[in-house]
Amino acid sequence: MRINIRTKNGFTLTELLIILGIIVILISISIPLINNIRPQLILSGAVRDLITNIRYAQQLAVTEQADHGVYFSTTTEDKYQIIRHKNGADSVVKEKLLPDGINFQQITPLTSNEIRFNPYGAVDEDGEITLINNNGATTTVRISSSGFVKTLD
Repeated sequence: MRINIRTKNGFTLTELLIILGIIVILISISIPLINNIRPQLILSGAVRDLITNIRYAQQLAVTEQADHGVYFSTTTEDKYQIIRHKNGADSVVKEKLLPDGINFQQITPLTSNEIRFNPYGAVDEDGEITLINNNGATTTVRISSSGFVKTLD
């Protein structure tokens, strides 16, 4: 006696269409969520870059035994520069533009909009830099007189 056993080797067209429909629904739900989170992620990245560059200027001041500063320009475009102050001459070491949609909201109380590190890694005066994105979310970076840099949320 012969038994005819049929094995299934694939999906039917109906099963594939149902799976495809579920994937489309999940994607359509997640796109608005990603668009809401994106500005905050860009702000976080800009703050992380700013802190890294402030610490880089501090490191340069200590290793080169010369004053270095981070100058914040808010006149035409939101950018900052790492500046070497050596032997009475100033030179730009690095320049960084803030990403689109990110601006300086407030820079206080830094004289001449600059954080200036001495050869010991300390700053001339402490201050805060607040960045804002298009959604109105802000993050503040604080630099203490000892040169310690941290974010305030």
